[in-house]
Amino acid sequence: MSSYHVAFLPFPAFGHINTTLPVVSELVRRGHRVTFATNARFAPLAAAAGAKVLEYESWLASRKLPDRVDADYLVREPVRSIDEAIATVPVYEAGFGDDLPDVLLYDVSTFAAGRVLARKWQRPAIELFATFASNEHYSLTQQIGALYADEIDREHPALIDFFVKQGKLLGDHGLGDVTLEEFNAAADDANLVFLPRRFQPAAETFDDRFAFVGACLGDRAHDTTWKPPGDGRPVLLVSMGSFSFDHQKDALRTWAEAFADSDWQVVVSAGALAEDEDLPTVPDNVELHRWVPQLSVLEHADAFVSHAGMNSVMEAMYFGTPVVAVPHMPEQRLVADRLQELGLGVHVPQAEATGERVRAEVDRIVRDGHTRERVGGLSRAMRAVDGPVLAADYVERVAARR
Repeated sequence: MSSYHVAFLPFPAFGHINTTLPVVSELVRRGHRVTFATNARFAPLAAAAGAKVLEYESWLASRKLPDRVDADYLVREPVRSIDEAIATVPVYEAGFGDDLPDVLLYDVSTFAAGRVLARKWQRPAIELFATFASNEHYSLTQQIGALYADEIDREHPALIDFFVKQGKLLGDHGLGDVTLEEFNAAADDANLVFLPRRFQPAAETFDDRFAFVGACLGDRAHDTTWKPPGDGRPVLLVSMGSFSFDHQKDALRTWAEAFADSDWQVVVSAGALAEDEDLPTVPDNVELHRWVPQLSVLEHADAFVSHAGMNSVMEAMYFGTPVVAVPHMPEQRLVADRLQELGLGVHVPQAEATGERVRAEVDRIVRDGHTRERVGGLSRAMRAVDGPVLAADYVERVAARR
Protein backbone atom coordinates (compact mmCIF):
# COMPACT_ATOMS: atom_id res chain seq x y z
CA MET A 1 0.00 0.00 0.00
CA SER A 2 1.22 3.50 -0.84
CA SER A 3 2.04 5.90 1.96
CA TYR A 4 0.59 9.39 1.64
CA HIS A 5 1.20 12.82 3.10
CA VAL A 6 -2.21 14.02 4.29
CA ALA A 7 -2.94 17.63 5.25
CA PHE A 8 -5.80 18.63 7.57
CA LEU A 9 -7.09 22.24 7.74
CA PRO A 10 -10.01 22.02 10.18
CA PHE A 11 -11.64 25.01 11.82
CA PRO A 12 -10.06 25.29 15.30
CA ALA A 13 -13.10 24.65 17.50
CA PHE A 14 -13.95 21.52 19.50
CA GLY A 15 -16.89 20.54 17.30
CA HIS A 16 -14.61 20.45 14.25
CA ILE A 17 -11.40 19.18 15.83
CA ASN A 18 -12.96 16.28 17.75
CA THR A 19 -14.34 14.72 14.57
CA THR A 20 -11.02 14.79 12.71
CA LEU A 21 -8.54 13.58 15.34
CA PRO A 22 -9.74 9.95 15.29
CA VAL A 23 -9.28 9.96 11.51
CA VAL A 24 -5.75 11.34 11.97
CA SER A 25 -4.95 8.53 14.41
CA GLU A 26 -6.25 5.89 12.02
CA LEU A 27 -4.25 7.29 9.09
CA VAL A 28 -1.08 7.44 11.20
CA ARG A 29 -1.71 3.86 12.35
CA ARG A 30 -1.77 2.84 8.68
CA GLY A 31 1.62 4.43 8.06
CA HIS A 32 0.58 7.73 6.50
CA ARG A 33 2.15 11.07 7.38
CA VAL A 34 -0.25 13.75 8.60
CA THR A 35 0.27 17.49 8.89
CA PHE A 36 -2.42 19.18 10.98
CA ALA A 37 -2.90 22.95 10.91
CA THR A 38 -4.44 24.36 14.07
CA ASN A 39 -4.00 26.94 16.81
CA ALA A 40 -2.20 26.64 20.15
CA ARG A 41 -5.33 25.44 21.93
CA PHE A 42 -5.54 22.23 19.90
CA ALA A 43 -1.90 21.71 18.93
CA PRO A 44 -1.21 19.24 21.79
CA LEU A 45 -4.23 17.12 20.82
CA ALA A 46 -3.14 16.96 17.18
CA ALA A 47 0.39 16.01 18.20
CA ALA A 48 -0.94 13.30 20.52
CA ALA A 49 -2.88 11.85 17.58
CA GLY A 50 0.41 11.45 15.73
CA ALA A 51 0.32 14.48 13.44
CA LYS A 52 2.99 17.04 12.70
CA VAL A 53 1.46 20.33 13.83
CA LEU A 54 1.47 23.48 11.73
CA GLU A 55 0.51 26.03 14.35
CA TYR A 56 -1.11 29.35 13.46
CA GLU A 57 -3.35 31.93 15.09
CA SER A 58 -7.00 32.05 14.08
CA TRP A 59 -8.83 35.30 14.70
CA LEU A 60 -12.07 33.68 13.53
CA ALA A 61 -11.89 31.01 16.23
CA SER A 62 -10.92 33.36 19.04
CA ARG A 63 -13.67 35.95 18.62
CA LYS A 64 -16.52 36.19 21.13
CA LEU A 65 -20.01 35.38 19.99
CA PRO A 66 -22.65 38.08 20.41
CA ASP A 67 -25.48 37.68 22.90
CA ARG A 68 -27.85 37.76 19.96
CA VAL A 69 -27.09 36.80 16.38
CA ASP A 70 -28.96 39.25 14.17
CA ALA A 71 -29.13 39.67 10.40
CA ASP A 72 -26.26 42.18 10.31
CA TYR A 73 -23.93 39.82 12.19
CA LEU A 74 -24.93 36.96 9.93
CA VAL A 75 -24.41 38.81 6.65
CA ARG A 76 -20.88 39.80 7.72
CA GLU A 77 -19.83 36.24 8.59
CA PRO A 78 -18.73 35.26 5.04
CA VAL A 79 -16.46 38.31 4.94
CA ARG A 80 -14.86 37.21 8.21
CA SER A 81 -14.20 33.83 6.63
CA ILE A 82 -12.54 35.39 3.57
CA ASP A 83 -10.45 37.67 5.79
CA GLU A 84 -9.27 34.57 7.63
CA ALA A 85 -8.34 32.89 4.35
CA ILE A 86 -6.43 35.95 3.13
CA ALA A 87 -4.42 35.88 6.37
CA THR A 88 -3.86 32.12 6.63
CA VAL A 89 -3.09 30.94 3.08
CA PRO A 90 0.41 32.48 3.19
CA VAL A 91 0.95 30.92 6.62
CA TYR A 92 -0.02 27.48 5.30
CA GLU A 93 2.22 27.89 2.27
CA ALA A 94 5.19 28.86 4.39
CA GLY A 95 4.51 26.01 6.80
CA PHE A 96 4.37 23.32 4.12
CA GLY A 97 7.16 24.78 1.98
CA ASP A 98 8.21 22.22 -0.63
CA ASP A 99 6.72 19.33 1.37
CA LEU A 100 3.33 19.46 -0.30
CA PRO A 101 0.63 17.00 0.73
CA ASP A 102 -0.75 14.29 -1.54
CA VAL A 103 -4.29 15.09 -0.44
CA LEU A 104 -5.76 18.08 1.36
CA LEU A 105 -8.71 17.96 3.78
CA TYR A 106 -10.30 21.31 4.53
CA ASP A 107 -13.26 22.29 6.66
CA VAL A 108 -16.44 23.76 5.24
CA SER A 109 -15.70 26.70 7.55
CA THR A 110 -12.23 27.14 6.01
CA PHE A 111 -13.31 26.36 2.47
CA ALA A 112 -11.75 29.45 0.86
CA ALA A 113 -8.22 28.64 2.06
CA GLY A 114 -8.65 24.94 1.30
CA ARG A 115 -9.90 25.47 -2.23
CA VAL A 116 -7.20 28.01 -3.04
CA LEU A 117 -4.42 25.69 -1.88
CA ALA A 118 -5.86 22.59 -3.58
CA ARG A 119 -5.96 24.43 -6.91
CA LYS A 120 -2.61 26.14 -6.47
CA TRP A 121 -0.89 22.92 -5.44
CA GLN A 122 -2.90 20.84 -7.93
CA ARG A 123 -3.80 18.28 -5.30
CA PRO A 124 -7.01 16.31 -4.74
CA ALA A 125 -9.07 17.74 -1.90
CA ILE A 126 -11.78 16.57 0.46
CA GLU A 127 -14.26 18.95 2.05
CA LEU A 128 -15.07 18.11 5.68
CA PHE A 129 -18.62 18.62 6.90
CA ALA A 130 -18.92 18.59 10.69
CA THR A 131 -22.46 19.83 10.14
CA PHE A 132 -25.14 19.30 7.48
CA ALA A 133 -23.61 18.79 4.05
CA SER A 134 -24.60 20.93 1.08
CA ASN A 135 -25.06 20.03 -2.58
CA GLU A 136 -26.93 21.36 -5.59
CA HIS A 137 -30.27 20.52 -3.97
CA TYR A 138 -29.75 21.38 -0.31
CA SER A 139 -27.75 24.40 0.85
CA LEU A 140 -27.07 24.98 4.53
CA THR A 141 -26.14 28.57 3.74
CA GLN A 142 -29.48 29.16 2.03
CA GLN A 143 -31.35 27.49 4.87
CA ILE A 144 -29.66 29.79 7.36
CA GLY A 145 -30.36 32.79 5.15
CA ALA A 146 -34.02 31.84 5.02
CA LEU A 147 -34.22 32.29 8.80
CA TYR A 148 -33.49 35.99 8.22
CA ALA A 149 -35.16 36.36 4.82
CA ASP A 150 -37.05 39.55 5.70
CA GLU A 151 -34.18 41.16 7.58
CA ILE A 152 -31.21 41.00 5.20
CA ASP A 153 -30.69 44.01 2.97
CA ARG A 154 -29.87 42.67 -0.50
CA GLU A 155 -27.66 45.70 -1.04
CA HIS A 156 -25.77 45.28 2.23
CA PRO A 157 -22.15 46.33 1.62
CA ALA A 158 -20.87 43.08 3.18
CA LEU A 159 -22.39 41.09 0.31
CA ILE A 160 -20.34 43.08 -2.20
CA ASP A 161 -17.27 43.04 0.01
CA PHE A 162 -17.38 39.24 0.15
CA PHE A 163 -17.08 38.80 -3.60
CA VAL A 164 -14.55 41.61 -4.03
CA LYS A 165 -12.26 40.06 -1.40
CA GLN A 166 -12.81 36.59 -2.81
CA GLY A 167 -11.79 37.77 -6.25
CA LYS A 168 -8.68 39.39 -4.79
CA LEU A 169 -7.81 36.17 -2.94
CA LEU A 170 -7.97 34.20 -6.18
CA GLY A 171 -6.05 36.82 -8.15
CA ASP A 172 -3.30 37.12 -5.55
CA HIS A 173 -2.64 33.38 -5.85
CA GLY A 174 -2.66 33.12 -9.62
CA LEU A 175 -6.18 31.72 -9.85
CA GLY A 176 -7.82 34.55 -11.72
CA ASP A 177 -9.24 32.09 -14.27
CA VAL A 178 -11.34 30.38 -11.56
CA THR A 179 -14.85 31.80 -11.65
CA LEU A 180 -16.57 32.80 -8.44
CA GLU A 181 -19.41 30.43 -9.34
CA GLU A 182 -16.99 27.52 -9.55
CA PHE A 183 -15.13 28.57 -6.43
CA ASN A 184 -18.35 28.82 -4.41
CA ALA A 185 -19.72 25.46 -5.50
CA ALA A 186 -21.88 23.84 -2.82
CA ALA A 187 -19.40 21.01 -2.34
CA ASP A 188 -16.15 19.60 -3.66
CA ASP A 189 -15.66 16.50 -5.82
CA ALA A 190 -14.97 14.53 -2.61
CA ASN A 191 -16.64 15.13 0.73
CA LEU A 192 -16.57 13.56 4.19
CA VAL A 193 -19.69 14.04 6.31
CA PHE A 194 -19.46 13.29 10.03
CA LEU A 195 -23.07 12.25 10.59
CA PRO A 196 -25.26 9.32 9.57
CA ARG A 197 -27.02 9.73 6.25
CA ARG A 198 -30.44 9.46 7.89
CA PHE A 199 -29.79 12.67 9.85
CA GLN A 200 -28.97 14.65 6.69
CA PRO A 201 -31.86 16.70 5.23
CA ALA A 202 -32.61 15.79 1.60
CA ALA A 203 -30.37 12.75 2.06
CA GLU A 204 -31.66 11.10 -1.10
CA THR A 205 -30.11 13.87 -3.23
CA PHE A 206 -26.52 13.22 -2.10
CA ASP A 207 -24.55 11.07 -4.54
CA ASP A 208 -21.32 9.10 -4.26
CA ARG A 209 -19.24 12.28 -3.96
CA PHE A 210 -20.33 12.24 -0.30
CA ALA A 211 -19.19 9.70 2.27
CA PHE A 212 -21.43 9.74 5.36
CA VAL A 213 -19.20 8.12 7.98
CA GLY A 214 -21.23 8.88 11.09
CA ALA A 215 -19.70 9.87 14.39
CA CYS A 216 -15.91 9.73 14.75
CA LEU A 217 -15.44 9.67 18.49
CA GLY A 218 -12.05 8.06 19.04
CA ASP A 219 -10.85 7.00 22.46
CA ARG A 220 -10.30 10.54 23.91
CA ALA A 221 -7.33 9.19 25.86
CA HIS A 222 -6.58 12.72 27.08
CA ASP A 223 -9.97 12.92 28.83
CA THR A 224 -10.53 12.14 32.47
CA THR A 225 -13.30 9.75 33.47
CA TRP A 226 -16.53 10.88 35.10
CA LYS A 227 -18.35 8.57 37.49
CA PRO A 228 -22.14 8.79 38.11
CA PRO A 229 -23.51 9.09 41.64
CA GLY A 230 -23.84 5.79 43.43
CA ASP A 231 -27.49 6.31 44.41
CA GLY A 232 -28.87 5.55 40.95
CA ARG A 233 -30.45 8.97 40.38
CA PRO A 234 -30.88 10.04 36.73
CA VAL A 235 -28.12 12.13 35.17
CA LEU A 236 -28.64 15.33 33.18
CA LEU A 237 -25.78 16.91 31.24
CA VAL A 238 -26.05 20.65 30.50
CA SER A 239 -23.60 22.22 28.08
CA MET A 240 -24.01 25.20 25.80
CA GLY A 241 -20.71 24.85 23.98
CA SER A 242 -17.13 25.99 24.50
CA PHE A 243 -16.91 28.75 21.90
CA SER A 244 -18.05 31.60 24.14
CA PHE A 245 -19.54 32.09 27.61
CA ASP A 246 -21.02 35.54 28.14
CA HIS A 247 -24.24 34.73 26.28
CA GLN A 248 -24.93 31.58 28.30
CA LYS A 249 -24.02 32.29 31.92
CA ASP A 250 -27.44 33.60 32.97
CA ALA A 251 -29.20 30.62 31.38
CA LEU A 252 -26.90 28.10 33.06
CA ARG A 253 -27.50 29.69 36.45
CA THR A 254 -31.27 29.72 35.91
CA TRP A 255 -31.40 26.10 34.80
CA ALA A 256 -29.25 24.92 37.69
CA GLU A 257 -31.65 26.58 40.12
CA ALA A 258 -34.64 25.02 38.35
CA PHE A 259 -33.39 21.51 39.14
CA ALA A 260 -32.49 22.29 42.76
CA ASP A 261 -35.32 20.31 44.33
CA SER A 262 -35.35 17.48 41.78
CA ASP A 263 -34.10 13.90 41.75
CA TRP A 264 -31.68 14.75 38.93
CA GLN A 265 -27.92 14.74 39.23
CA VAL A 266 -27.12 17.74 37.02
CA VAL A 267 -23.66 18.06 35.45
CA VAL A 268 -23.11 21.57 34.05
CA SER A 269 -20.20 22.38 31.75
CA ALA A 270 -19.71 26.14 31.71
CA GLY A 271 -16.74 26.08 29.34
CA ALA A 272 -13.11 27.06 29.72
CA LEU A 273 -13.91 30.73 29.15
CA ALA A 274 -15.88 31.02 32.40
CA GLU A 275 -14.20 33.08 35.11
CA ASP A 276 -14.31 32.32 38.84
CA GLU A 277 -16.84 35.08 39.46
CA ASP A 278 -19.08 33.57 36.78
CA LEU A 279 -19.42 30.29 38.66
CA PRO A 280 -22.15 30.66 41.27
CA THR A 281 -22.88 28.50 44.28
CA VAL A 282 -25.15 25.70 43.13
CA PRO A 283 -27.48 23.18 44.82
CA ASP A 284 -26.06 19.93 46.17
CA ASN A 285 -27.40 17.91 43.24
CA VAL A 286 -25.64 20.14 40.68
CA GLU A 287 -22.01 19.84 39.61
CA LEU A 288 -20.63 22.98 37.99
CA HIS A 289 -17.42 22.66 35.97
CA ARG A 290 -15.48 24.71 33.45
CA TRP A 291 -15.02 21.50 31.47
CA VAL A 292 -16.26 17.92 31.67
CA PRO A 293 -15.27 14.76 29.76
CA GLN A 294 -18.42 14.92 27.66
CA LEU A 295 -18.31 11.36 26.28
CA SER A 296 -17.85 9.94 29.76
CA VAL A 297 -20.86 11.86 31.08
CA LEU A 298 -23.06 11.09 28.05
CA GLU A 299 -22.38 7.40 28.54
CA HIS A 300 -24.40 7.66 31.75
CA ALA A 301 -26.73 10.58 30.94
CA ASP A 302 -30.48 10.17 30.65
CA ALA A 303 -30.92 13.57 28.94
CA PHE A 304 -28.81 16.37 27.52
CA VAL A 305 -29.61 20.08 27.47
CA SER A 306 -27.46 21.32 24.62
CA HIS A 307 -26.81 24.28 22.33
CA ALA A 308 -27.33 21.78 19.47
CA GLY A 309 -23.84 21.96 18.06
CA MET A 310 -23.67 19.09 15.59
CA ASN A 311 -20.72 17.37 17.26
CA SER A 312 -22.48 17.38 20.64
CA VAL A 313 -25.70 16.12 19.07
CA MET A 314 -23.91 13.27 17.28
CA GLU A 315 -22.17 12.28 20.52
CA ALA A 316 -25.53 12.27 22.30
CA MET A 317 -27.12 10.14 19.59
CA TYR A 318 -24.20 7.69 19.71
CA PHE A 319 -24.83 7.13 23.41
CA GLY A 320 -28.62 7.03 23.03
CA THR A 321 -29.24 10.27 24.94
CA PRO A 322 -32.24 12.41 23.92
CA VAL A 323 -31.61 16.14 23.58
CA VAL A 324 -33.41 19.26 24.75
CA ALA A 325 -31.92 21.73 22.28
CA VAL A 326 -31.60 25.42 23.10
CA PRO A 327 -29.68 26.78 20.10
CA HIS A 328 -27.81 30.06 19.98
CA MET A 329 -26.38 30.23 16.44
CA PRO A 330 -28.53 29.96 13.28
CA GLU A 331 -26.97 26.66 12.20
CA GLN A 332 -27.81 25.23 15.62
CA ARG A 333 -31.45 26.20 15.12
CA LEU A 334 -31.51 24.00 12.02
CA VAL A 335 -29.91 21.11 13.92
CA ALA A 336 -32.50 21.53 16.70
CA ASP A 337 -35.29 21.51 14.11
CA ARG A 338 -33.92 18.30 12.61
CA LEU A 339 -33.77 16.64 16.02
CA GLN A 340 -37.40 17.51 16.63
CA GLU A 341 -38.45 16.52 13.10
CA LEU A 342 -36.94 13.05 13.54
CA GLY A 343 -38.36 12.63 17.04
CA LEU A 344 -34.92 12.53 18.67
CA GLY A 345 -35.33 15.57 20.89
CA VAL A 346 -37.12 18.87 21.31
CA HIS A 347 -36.25 22.38 20.13
CA VAL A 348 -36.77 25.07 22.77
CA PRO A 349 -36.14 28.57 21.36
CA GLN A 350 -33.71 30.57 23.44
CA ALA A 351 -36.33 33.20 24.30
CA GLU A 352 -38.58 30.49 25.76
CA ALA A 353 -35.90 28.59 27.68
CA THR A 354 -36.94 29.49 31.21
CA GLY A 355 -35.92 27.22 34.03
CA GLU A 356 -39.45 25.89 34.32
CA ARG A 357 -39.71 25.17 30.58
CA VAL A 358 -36.37 23.42 30.35
CA ARG A 359 -37.08 21.27 33.40
CA ALA A 360 -40.52 20.36 32.05
CA GLU A 361 -39.07 19.34 28.67
CA VAL A 362 -36.35 17.25 30.31
CA ASP A 363 -38.87 15.44 32.49
CA ARG A 364 -41.17 14.88 29.52
CA ILE A 365 -38.56 13.61 27.10
CA VAL A 366 -37.19 10.95 29.45
CA ARG A 367 -40.71 9.61 30.02
CA ASP A 368 -41.47 9.49 26.29
CA GLY A 369 -40.91 5.89 25.23
CA HIS A 370 -41.23 6.71 21.52
CA THR A 371 -38.40 9.25 21.71
CA ARG A 372 -36.15 6.88 23.57
CA GLU A 373 -36.91 4.13 21.05
CA ARG A 374 -35.99 6.35 18.10
CA VAL A 375 -32.82 7.62 19.78
CA GLY A 376 -31.88 4.06 20.68
CA GLY A 377 -32.37 2.93 17.09
CA LEU A 378 -30.09 5.64 15.76
CA SER A 379 -27.54 4.84 18.44
CA ARG A 380 -27.42 1.19 17.41
CA ALA A 381 -27.01 2.15 13.76
CA MET A 382 -24.16 4.54 14.57
CA ARG A 383 -22.36 1.99 16.73
CA ALA A 384 -22.58 -0.59 13.94
CA VAL A 385 -20.04 1.31 11.80
CA ASP A 386 -16.48 2.43 12.49
CA GLY A 387 -16.41 6.06 11.40
CA PRO A 388 -12.63 6.63 11.56
CA VAL A 389 -11.95 3.49 9.54
CA LEU A 390 -14.50 4.45 6.88
CA ALA A 391 -13.08 7.98 6.74
CA ALA A 392 -9.49 6.75 6.42
CA ASP A 393 -10.50 4.35 3.63
CA TYR A 394 -12.07 7.29 1.80
CA VAL A 395 -9.00 9.50 2.24
CA GLU A 396 -6.80 6.76 0.77
CA ARG A 397 -9.07 6.37 -2.26
CA VAL A 398 -9.05 10.11 -2.95
CA ALA A 399 -5.27 10.40 -2.42
CA ALA A 400 -4.74 7.63 -5.00
CA ARG A 401 -6.37 9.86 -7.66
CA ARG A 402 -3.28 12.03 -7.85
